[in-house]
Amino acid sequence: MDSWTQYLEKLHNLVDSQTKQMKELEKRVSELERKAEETKQTPSTNIEKIEYNFDQLKIETLEGTLNIGLTPQNGKEFGIEDFAVEEKPFPPKLSGGQAVKDQILSDLQNYLSGQGPADLQQIAGQYGRHYDETYQQFILQDVQKQLDHRVGEYLQQANTKNGVTDQAQIDAIVNQIKQEIHESLHHFVQGQAHKGDE
Repeated sequence: MDSWTQYLEKLHNLVDSQTKQMKELEKRVSELERKAEETKQTPSTNIEKIEYNFDQLKIETLEGTLNIGLTPQNGKEFGIEDFAVEEKPFPPKLSGGQAVKDQILSDLQNYLSGQGPADLQQIAGQYGRHYDETYQQFILQDVQKQLDHRVGEYLQQANTKNGVTDQAQIDAIVNQIKQEIHESLHHFVQGQAHKGDE
């Protein structure tokens, strides 16, 4: 008998809760209907068509001097022939295509083959390590295999900004990747040194 009483009490509480929710929803609906009706009653401005009739404007006399971009200096007039432009060659703009990627890859490969072994030995020396030439080449070739992907990512970022890659952007990409190479070599040698200590 006790369980029936509990069941009926829960059922009664549930019905009360749903009744309160229904009353709240009815209030919201009536408020929304009231606001919609107010919106309908508010007069709105409607501009159908604006016509400009420039042919009805009449200019009988036009006098004076109009200087746009060029102003007389010291009250002295000058003509277009007096206007000199310094001729400077524009820096070459390169598209984000394969030519730019090849140029960056070439610069980085030259760096790896020229400066790479010395940098690697210098970093290895910091950790008391020495790598023979074969192992150095193995490490640097592994880095070289990753260059194509990294250069592609940087070029994609540069091209999404302005669609054109100039020499300054190319130099910035090369320097950033050189810094990443240096850091990755440092982390690699550091990891090798810690493995050797264990």
